[in-house]
Amino acid sequence: MNGSQTDLLSKLPLSWARTDTAEPAFNQVRLPYSTPAWIPTAEIPPHYSFNRVFRDYLSRLPHGFVLQSCSLAVRDYLIAQGCQAAAMGAEAVLDLPWTGKRSVRALARRGRRHGIVREIEHGPRSQRRLARLAESAPSRQGVQLRHTERAEFDESTRCFVLETPDDKWLGAITLSMPAPHYAHTERWLRQAHAPVGVMEAIISGMAETLASEGTQQLSLGTVTPVPVEAFDRIFKPHRHPEELWLRSRLAFRLGSALRFAYNAQGLWRFKNKFSPRWEPLYLCASPALSWATIAGLVQATGYFGLVREKLESLWPQAIFDIPRPAIGSLRGWGRKSVENQISPLHRPSWACPAFPRTTSRDQ
Repeated sequence: MNGSQTDLLSKLPLSWARTDTAEPAFNQVRLPYSTPAWIPTAEIPPHYSFNRVFRDYLSRLPHGFVLQSCSLAVRDYLIAQGCQAAAMGAEAVLDLPWTGKRSVRALARRGRRHGIVREIEHGPRSQRRLARLAESAPSRQGVQLRHTERAEFDESTRCFVLETPDDKWLGAITLSMPAPHYAHTERWLRQAHAPVGVMEAIISGMAETLASEGTQQLSLGTVTPVPVEAFDRIFKPHRHPEELWLRSRLAFRLGSALRFAYNAQGLWRFKNKFSPRWEPLYLCASPALSWATIAGLVQATGYFGLVREKLESLWPQAIFDIPRPAIGSLRGWGRKSVENQISPLHRPSWACPAFPRTTSRDQ
């Protein structure tokens, strides 16, 4: 992809969906610390190329924009238009028809012993049942973080479930279509005490159905940050001379340091067992991708709040008995002031400030 305006791009950023809407509709989220509009999801008519979306809408936003999960082609196009880009994660792609390793097929067969995989129809009853399934599902990244997926089951998405003979749903996965013949998984939900193999069975059944319809690729979604040891292998062959390479590496190092709060390694291992093709994904912004914008994205997803909650559950309770004004004064990462207020019996080997809780977002 050379980024020229004559190359029409059919694939959209992930979690943007092709729908029958007459005009594009964008979900814009206000970012703290930064003015660009973050657009995590959108509904785009089938005949609109990404080039047209940029020309007619994105380029006219008064304060610029931020897009997540952009492909190599979209990255190159946006850089050619004067935007900035940095690596953000990797997408696990299955080429259809898919068979997978023997061990994964065995897990899928175990899951199918408990019911059948089928696609469900839209409607209030299906939405209520999915909501109940989400309430019973174990905590995971996609539930705890905001704007990382299409959260609703509506006309822009499809949904496959594993249904038992007594009409119970053990798991569900929703899909969007960011490009023709290209499906992207959104929400992954599993009943809290579901047996082994449920999600493998749904993915296997979903892949069979999509392949029979002519879909060529199934994306299992994004992992961010990728393991440090995989960074160069995934991103270095595709490095762009104008890409914010150092910023990407620093952000991935920070994400690795905070892995206690966000189990990206677990997501990587689960998706990697399906033997996917790992494709790089990028964060793109106009007019600039500043550190303030990146910090705003992290807070808007609720990641800062997640880190804080994990710290509260891991650190000695005495730390959080400190009056809030005292903790609030530690935002400069001052270690001495922390240690002076913590009982020697509960003093940690290191200290950090209390992270602010996530602010509300624009609807």
